[in-house]
Amino acid sequence: MKVGFVHPTYPQGEGTGATHSASRIVFELADRGHDVTVYCWADPPDGWTVDADLSVRPLDTDGAPYHSALQLDRALRERVPEFDAYDVVHSYVMNSLPALGEVAAETSAATVLTLNAYGAVCPKNDLRYMDREPCERNGLAKCAACSVATSGGHDEHGPLYRSASRLGYLKLVRDGERVADRIDGYHALSPHIRETYADFGFPRERLSVIPNVLDERFDRPHESDFEPPYELLYVGSLDEHKGVDRLLPVLDRLNRSGESHRLTVVGDGGLRTDLAEAAAERGLDEAVTFTGWLENDDLPELYAAHDCFVYPGRWDEPFGRVFLEALATGTPVVASDVGSVAEIVGEGGRTTDGSVDGFVTAIRELFDGDPEGVSAAATRTVDRYRADAVVPQFVDLYERVLERAGAGDR
Repeated sequence: MKVGFVHPTYPQGEGTGATHSASRIVFELADRGHDVTVYCWADPPDGWTVDADLSVRPLDTDGAPYHSALQLDRALRERVPEFDAYDVVHSYVMNSLPALGEVAAETSAATVLTLNAYGAVCPKNDLRYMDREPCERNGLAKCAACSVATSGGHDEHGPLYRSASRLGYLKLVRDGERVADRIDGYHALSPHIRETYADFGFPRERLSVIPNVLDERFDRPHESDFEPPYELLYVGSLDEHKGVDRLLPVLDRLNRSGESHRLTVVGDGGLRTDLAEAAAERGLDEAVTFTGWLENDDLPELYAAHDCFVYPGRWDEPFGRVFLEALATGTPVVASDVGSVAEIVGEGGRTTDGSVDGFVTAIRELFDGDPEGVSAAATRTVDRYRADAVVPQFVDLYERVLERAGAGDR
C-alpha cells in the first residue's frame, strides 16, 4: 500500500508523545513492506538519517502567517496535487483537518486523521472550559473567551502570545469542522476519544479505536525493590490539565504519615516555577528532583528504577504513552480515573478519584499490598499494545477507507 503520512515533527525526532507515536506507526508500516512517504512538519537536523526504508519530504513552513499550525495548513494545501499519488493520506496532526479535507475533495487518495487529543474541536486541546470543567459544546464566542481568559500564568509564554496562538487554532477548528464529513476515516486513540468526537458531530461510524504502539525500548526488567524510601515518578508536561499541582500535596501527606517517599518530576511546562516554589514552601526540597525535559532514550531506565508512576491528570486523558512506558518496565501506575485510563492500565495499577486523599490512599494500598504482583501484571498488560497486535489494525483501517473512497461514498 502506498501511504503519504503527515508527521507532527519528523521520524526519530524528540518531542511530545505524538512524535514518538507517529514514528512507531511509520516504521512498523515500512517494516511490513508498505511504501511510506513521510511529510515532516519540522526540519530534521543537519546530518540526520533515518534507519528505515522511508521517503521523507520536509514541508515548507517558513514565512507568513507566523503561526506554526497555520503555516502547516498552507504548506499542505500547496502540495495537494502531490497527494493524488497515494492510496491513503494519513495525518497525525489534528489541526491539519482543513487541509486534509481539501486532499479528500481534490484527489483520489483515501484520507485518515488521527485524533490523539481534542485539538480538532478545542483550540486549547484540553476540552476544559475556563480550566474548570469538561466542555461539551464549542462555538466561536465561547471558545474565544475561554482561550483568552485562560492564557495567563504560564512560565514559557506570555498571555498575549498564548491568546494569539489559541485564536489561530480556533480558526483551524472552525475550518476543520466544516470539512469533517469529507474524511474517510478517523483514528481515535481510545474509546473515550471516539465517543467525545461523536458527541461533537464527527461521523461515528468512521471513528476507529486503535491504541498506541508500545515502544519496545521500554520492554525491560523492573529494577526497584519496593522498599522505603518509595520512589515516585511523574513524566509529562507541567501544565494545569495534567494536575501536576497535586503532586506535592500528595507527597507531603505521604511523608507525614510515617513512611518516606521521594518524587522525581520529568518534564517542563508553564507550572515549573510554581512547583519548585511549592516544594520549598513545604520543606520538600530534599525529597523532590526536577530533571526538566529528558530524551526518550533516557526514560526506560528511569521508569524501571522507580516504585510507582503517578499520574494526577484533570483532563479526560486521551491515551498518554507514559502509561505504556510505565507498564512495560513493570512500574505500577496510580492515576486519576479520567478518560480511558482505567481500561489502559488494567491490573497494572490503580485509579483514584483524582483527589489528594484518593492518591494518598491508593499509593499506600499499593505498597501495603503486593507491589511485586502488580508489577508483574503491568508487564502482562502491555502485550495487547505490541506492534504485532496493533499495526494490523491500521492496515484494516486503511483497507476500509480505500473501500469507501473507491465506492464514491464521500
